[in-house]
Amino acid sequence: MSIEAPPRTAAGSGLRLTSAESVIIRRVLAEMWKVARWFWPAALLIPILIGATIAQFTPITKSIWENAGQWPRWWLFAMAIALVTGYLPIVVAHGVSRRAALRAGAVAGVLIALLWAGLMVVGHVGERAIYQQLGWPDTMDTPHLFADGYDVLPMLAEYGLIFLAYLITGALVGGLYYRFGAIRATLLLLPAMLPMVAIEMLLSTGWYTGLYGPLNHRGMDFPRPPLIVVMLMVLVILSFAALVVHLVLRDVSIHSKK
Repeated sequence: MSIEAPPRTAAGSGLRLTSAESVIIRRVLAEMWKVARWFWPAALLIPILIGATIAQFTPITKSIWENAGQWPRWWLFAMAIALVTGYLPIVVAHGVSRRAALRAGAVAGVLIALLWAGLMVVGHVGERAIYQQLGWPDTMDTPHLFADGYDVLPMLAEYGLIFLAYLITGALVGGLYYRFGAIRATLLLLPAMLPMVAIEMLLSTGWYTGLYGPLNHRGMDFPRPPLIVVMLMVLVILSFAALVVHLVLRDVSIHSKK
């Protein structure tokens, strides 16, 4: 792989992407596409087969696609770890500054989170249309920012923020292991996971609902704050987590491989 280092001029400053940053973004998106082009059709086919099987024996009373939002979380988390530990050293070794690599990674992460959120929206809209035709209730197991499968913008916001949280958290975990090694990074693992845990708590979606559900039944209710407060807190947490990733990786030593 050859990535030309950008010239050190004022033209590359500010919000304008350099040629090297654009190359990195395209390469990351291309690697993502290699997986998404077969993984997402499979992810769509599996719920259809599950729904068709269940419908043969009992009426369907809730959304099946809702559960499909779990695997993208953890796949993006693992992908971010791999990019930091495997791809960042390569681009830096080819003359790209750490700052440029981190900027490109941030842009690619936002684009990927939005793209994958859009695919989740397509699944919800399609499921909602099918359920309406068959007279099935499109009930959700967990709370969401959206009311049903046609609330496109709230769905984009929810999944986009969640996916971005898992990407940033994965980048932080990968950065800690690359910089500090296995022992010290493992000691920091729980604090490093806090961004995605906090986002799940604030949005009250996904696996976190299963954790706090028993507490609510015991009288320990944790209601979601007003939506504007939730969104502001989510943005603050994501910004702070991204800053920590930058601080961890901005001057990290690149390991030489013998």
